[in-house]
Amino acid sequence: MENEKWKNISVKEKWQIINGTILVFSAIILYFLAFIITLSIGFEVVSAGATLLATGLAFFGITSFVKNQMVEFETKMNKKLKEIEEDERVKGEDRKQRHEDTSDDTSDN
Repeated sequence: MENEKWKNISVKEKWQIINGTILVFSAIILYFLAFIITLSIGFEVVSAGATLLATGLAFFGITSFVKNQMVEFETKMNKKLKEIEEDERVKGEDRKQRHEDTSDDTSDN
């Protein structure tokens, strides 16, 4: 199941997910290594880690934003199509009813 979902994702989104994951894990590794080596975390390490985290999470945010927009667009289009289908169905029933009414009037004569 998961494999099918991964196959359905575009190459661009796969690249964003992979890059985002690498950047987030790089920031975590950077923090651990800096703490283990120096027993403290300096401003430079915090700054570099924050940049890695922000960029990595932005990749995830962009991917999810685009997916949400596509789902919203698809939902709106489906709703609009259903409205159009319903309008056409009602118009068809009205035409059929008018045709039956006119055929009843001519058969009465």
